[in-house]
Amino acid sequence: MSFAIFSALFYIVSLFFITPILIKAQSGEHTQSPNRSYFFLTVVLAVLLHGFSLTPLIRQLFFEGESFTLIAISSLISVIIAVLATLAIAFKVKTLWFLLPVVYSFAAINLIFTALLPEHVIYNLSQNTGLTLHIVLALFSYAVCFIAMLYSIQLVWIDRNLKKKMMMVSPIVPPLMTVERHFFTVMLTGEILLTLTLISGALYLADFFGIQNIQKAIFSFIAWFIFAILLIGHHKLHWRGKRMISYTISGMIFLTIAYFGSRAMLNI
Repeated sequence: MSFAIFSALFYIVSLFFITPILIKAQSGEHTQSPNRSYFFLTVVLAVLLHGFSLTPLIRQLFFEGESFTLIAISSLISVIIAVLATLAIAFKVKTLWFLLPVVYSFAAINLIFTALLPEHVIYNLSQNTGLTLHIVLALFSYAVCFIAMLYSIQLVWIDRNLKKKMMMVSPIVPPLMTVERHFFTVMLTGEILLTLTLISGALYLADFFGIQNIQKAIFSFIAWFIFAILLIGHHKLHWRGKRMISYTISGMIFLTIAYFGSRAMLNI
């Protein structure tokens, strides 16, 4: 519990280093890039402690095949998202600065729930390499698609503020076309991972299309289909703006229902 609490605190502290600058950038004031040293120090500590707090879950996932909670799974997804976002920033992907408060707040909230809520065992994972592969792919596909959804929201927000002339050039306000390019790259990556997730589920889960897992399969495929339409629409018809964000959020809603909305899906 102590690892989770301290990790959540470091996530929150990291927000204090970047949130004021992001607010100034939104209002059109000239700003400098956030203090990278203090920011990365707090974030690295937060991610490391987050990982330590999930050691029992990781041990169960890969070695013991015991039970773990839905909240713990959500926390594992949140640390994957935090790691991916932090690595992107470390490699100077400037389009992610505005997404970090959402990413780290999501991680902190998951940690607080993990630490404070009583455990209720709802998932049983047997020792099975193929099943483990399916779970890992599912976690990464959800994390990447979630980041893509954040990108789509950021893209529409920047576009709206530029049209209203409410935003000035700033080192941390990324160019609109750069955000769009990164969004579709991340979305394509998420779609590939989701495809591999569905394939691994069909191969390694004997009852993947059984009555207890059919809801998971159907909603996952609907999400995959929506994301595919979005990518094809952008490539062939140059879709942008509200249509893009509508498809992205719709796909994430179905994917979230598939992953978390059914108790039956957890009885693999």
